[in-house]
Amino acid sequence: MKRYLRKQPPTRTLKELQRQLDEFVHYYNEVRPHRSLARQTPHSVYDERVKAHPGDVKDATAHFRVRYDKVDTNGTVTLRYGSRLLHLGMGRKNAGQVVTMLVADRDVRVLNPEGVLMRRFLIDPKRNYQKPAGDAVSTMS
Repeated sequence: MKRYLRKQPPTRTLKELQRQLDEFVHYYNEVRPHRSLARQTPHSVYDERVKAHPGDVKDATAHFRVRYDKVDTNGTVTLRYGSRLLHLGMGRKNAGQVVTMLVADRDVRVLNPEGVLMRRFLIDPKRNYQKPAGDAVSTMS
């Protein structure tokens, strides 16, 4: 981009500079073929890829997020849900374990760093301490 701009006439306004930048971006992404993309443009390769999109969302107010945490010395991780701090029981044997929590509204899955499911919770907003759901598994020894 710097080389391209050096070859352009100097601009006097931000509007002129923005026009030059827009021309560069268009050329770089939509005109110029790229060796590592089998002589295709980045834009065409991007358009060919299958995009992730939400499935049939039944509840448009559902909450989705990813949270990273560490199991405390008591064997719990905390999660803020509905303006309350909830405690998810992971077991003292998992104390110090780094975990990833996948939150899909009330369904929370806790994974270890390798991506293996450690526990699954179905949040009960009326309870402070959450117990694993019936089909929860523990892969930690």
